Amino acid sequence: MTTQKIRWGIAGLGAIAHRFATDLVNSSQYGVLGAVAARQQQRAEDFADQYGCEVAYGSYEALASDAEIDAVYVATIHPAHVPLVELFLRHGKHVLVEKPAFICVEQWDAMAELAVNNGVILAEAMKSVAFPAYQQLCQFLIERQPEVTSIEAAFGGAHSYDPQLRIFDATLSGGATLDVGVYGLWLFADLCRVLGHTVPFPRTTITQTYPDLAVDQTVECLFDGAIQGRIGGSITEDLPRYAVIKGPELLITIAEKWWNPKRIDIEYQGQTYRLEPEVLGGGFEHEIDHLSTLILLRETQSPLLCHATSRKVIEIMEQLLKAHGFAHLVTPNPAFLMQ
Repeated sequence: MTTQKIRWGIAGLGAIAHRFATDLVNSSQYGVLGAVAARQQQRAEDFADQYGCEVAYGSYEALASDAEIDAVYVATIHPAHVPLVELFLRHGKHVLVEKPAFICVEQWDAMAELAVNNGVILAEAMKSVAFPAYQQLCQFLIERQPEVTSIEAAFGGAHSYDPQLRIFDATLSGGATLDVGVYGLWLFADLCRVLGHTVPFPRTTITQTYPDLAVDQTVECLFDGAIQGRIGGSITEDLPRYAVIKGPELLITIAEKWWNPKRIDIEYQGQTYRLEPEVLGGGFEHEIDHLSTLILLRETQSPLLCHATSRKVIEIMEQLLKAHGFAHLVTPNPAFLMQ
């Protein structure tokens, strides 16, 4: 493989950006940290100093104009993704945008079309599907073709109401579906893709620990069809941290935390297998290297972080929130669309 590396920029310097930067600097084979950007110069400089990065910008426009940057990781809150993704795509940057990539299908379609027209990659940062153990699982499913009848997964943590927490803020498109439900929906949709099944729209229920809040707090999606699915998410309840995939002669357990799939146990036709390849960093390095490799090969779409999967998951989230009276969470806020 070439020794050439992709120069990454990071836009938005919150907690998840620190985790991304740590893996980029310490564990990536094909990516390097080239520049960081925030709306305050000092914040950008402090972040850059922490990771040995020589370039810090106090505006996103400056990062977009940096001809040395190949790809940008957008790590701001999700209602603010559109203007930044559009900015970087128009400047010819490949973009990895944090999940959920966007809050409605209209936004996804517009940005996906812009990426295609500019010949660059747009990918949603669902790092779990790039983990080596998960990729080995997909290869097992493709090669063995076991009958899969059900998938169960959830992502939930108990939080007491705090008006300072973004997850409880309707003006920031908080709530269970967009904040954590996206993980399980992505898993279900991606495994359906691997197994060659379409993803139906689910039956959904939403329950509220705090009924007066304008965000959804616990959501369950039940999928009917060739594969039954039970997918949950909660910002007020602790939910199981493992995922289970079943069939007549099959039991697959993605161990805790399933969204960082480091160990997967398989029982199939009386045989047992454990998938546990080494993970050197926090997990972000796998999607970084996957996309960096694609960019080096001059590809324009990822076969793992698929456009079709992102679109389907966003469509499901948008429709279920609208159906349960939470349309305001997936209605673009003009305040975030002004750059």
